[in-house]
Amino acid sequence: MQWRRKNYLINKDFQFRYISRVMFGIIMMALVIAFTVYYTTWARIMDEFYHVPQIASQFAALFSSVNNTLIVILLLFLVISAFLSIFISHSIAGPVYRFEKTFKAIMAGDLTPRIGLRKSDEFRHLAETINDMLYTLRHSLSSDRKLVEEMVVVSKRLQSGKDTQKSGASAEVTKDLGKLNQLLNQLQQDVKRFKLKPE
Repeated sequence: MQWRRKNYLINKDFQFRYISRVMFGIIMMALVIAFTVYYTTWARIMDEFYHVPQIASQFAALFSSVNNTLIVILLLFLVISAFLSIFISHSIAGPVYRFEKTFKAIMAGDLTPRIGLRKSDEFRHLAETINDMLYTLRHSLSSDRKLVEEMVVVSKRLQSGKDTQKSGASAEVTKDLGKLNQLLNQLQQDVKRFKLKPE
């Protein structure tokens, strides 16, 4: 497949910030749940049976076992969440990377790139909009390029002196035609700097 990415850490800064925020959220939820469970359940149980040493010691062993199990589950959940966060952030960072590459090519005058994303990537609608925009720009500039080339030909013909000498044009008209020719040449160079067709 043409758009397949093999590197899952495309924008490490963004992806590590994303992962750390997800992990922070999970840890905060775990702490709130743990506090709620321990405060409401275990504290009351221990208060009720504190005066009965045999039952209190059995609850203490159970409490320790539940704690150990919960810690293992939380650590396992954190590891799984970290891996899932990498994959989720990859579906965001990958398209952003493609957009950056495309925008740099456009800044360099290349209007031929096409943004292709995978089905699982985010921002596919934005990529399609950018591709449509580039298509429109290519066709508009192509049309403008042809018009400028025609204008340059007409301007050079007028400035060549044959037509102006025959019609008795004034020096001012000849000067204006020279200035027009300079502006058209500049416009022609500006339009030519854009790459409109893939090589």
